[in-house]
Amino acid sequence: MRQNNTLSKRVFRRIDHRVLAVLSFAYVINCVDRANISFAHLSMNADLHLTEADYGVAVGIFYLGYVLFELPSAWLFKKIGAPRTFSRIMILWGLVGMAMFFCTDKIQFYGLRFLLGVFEAGFSPLALYVLSLWYPPEKMGRAISIQQIAGPLSGVLVGILSGFIITTMHDVWGISGWRWTFVIESLPAVCLGIWILFFLPAGPQEATWLNTEEKIFLKNRFYLSNEQTVHSASTFSTPHIRNLFMLAVPFIFIVCGNDIFSFWLPHFIQSTHIQSNMHIGFLSSIPYLFATCVMLIAGRLADTALSIRKNLCAVFCLIAASALIFLAYDSKSLISVLACSTIGLASLYGAYVVFWTLPKSVMINPPSSTDFAAINTCGMIAGIVCPIIVGKLATQTGGFALSELGTALLMFCAAAFLTIPYKKPSLNNN
Repeated sequence: MRQNNTLSKRVFRRIDHRVLAVLSFAYVINCVDRANISFAHLSMNADLHLTEADYGVAVGIFYLGYVLFELPSAWLFKKIGAPRTFSRIMILWGLVGMAMFFCTDKIQFYGLRFLLGVFEAGFSPLALYVLSLWYPPEKMGRAISIQQIAGPLSGVLVGILSGFIITTMHDVWGISGWRWTFVIESLPAVCLGIWILFFLPAGPQEATWLNTEEKIFLKNRFYLSNEQTVHSASTFSTPHIRNLFMLAVPFIFIVCGNDIFSFWLPHFIQSTHIQSNMHIGFLSSIPYLFATCVMLIAGRLADTALSIRKNLCAVFCLIAASALIFLAYDSKSLISVLACSTIGLASLYGAYVVFWTLPKSVMINPPSSTDFAAINTCGMIAGIVCPIIVGKLATQTGGFALSELGTALLMFCAAAFLTIPYKKPSLNNN
């Protein structure tokens, strides 16, 4: 027993260093490259003659490209494997990001944003799928929380890094600082993409840094063979499709809840009569820092409570719903806004971590890369539609109370869906 424990710790320590660390760093780069435009546009609008409406369209075009090509990216993953897939994604998105250096007008801006969405498509769900090949269900929560922690941390990192580059690099060689931002922050994606092509293994059995004993340990105790993993799932069976639907619906609602904080948190703080952009930026970072801690805790809880993961995710949704209701009731007090936003955002990130442990734990057959991509695509579509609806409601009503109450209702619905039993497909249906 002690020998097995020692072997297990050694194996997963190596996986942490060689796989989890790489995918986590890649996701940090991904979040920075996706969010740096929010700071660059403060000075690029004048150079490219953009209005705020033009900028909004560009944001939507990115998600349109992402949604259209996410499933094809997952299909290609099955053909070429993890190293080539992540290398392709990172090198191409890095080159497109760097091409923003040469952007001179609105049409080019739209085109590059669309291509960025196309080339980034599939990265996040495929990274989660790859983790499911390396970690058993009881270790997935920790792995996902570490890999996805870049989400809230990017809310802090992007502001510091982009602000520094835009300020210090402005007018270097007569070039605007925002152009240097895209080059400097996109270059790491190209470099890491090249490294991944040569050093990221396609799966546990292809890892040169695992010896024979360690590979047998992984295969016998935790994993199916690559062939079984690909072909065992009854992708088109009714139970499998039903399970995907039961997973996609609450994920859509969780994304909607996250979006209302992600897109309007600075506005919520500004509505409490805080006018300084520096103060708003500092106060906005507080919920994200707290969310970072909650993500790590949620991952640990998910690993120690495998049988009640759905209930744990539902509890996070209910806490977020309560925070949104209180925020709708009192949105003028800074303490109220910060408290509700911190609790709500942290709960939603906690729900997000626990949710992505469900696909592997609620179905007998291992979910495929396409399953992960299909669920994430539904969430990305919600990410396009939800901000438009919230914005229109805010314009018509003069506030966000109705949107907050509506989103709270969606969170209650998410919790309800998570309590419905999943249909477990029979292995005889393969």
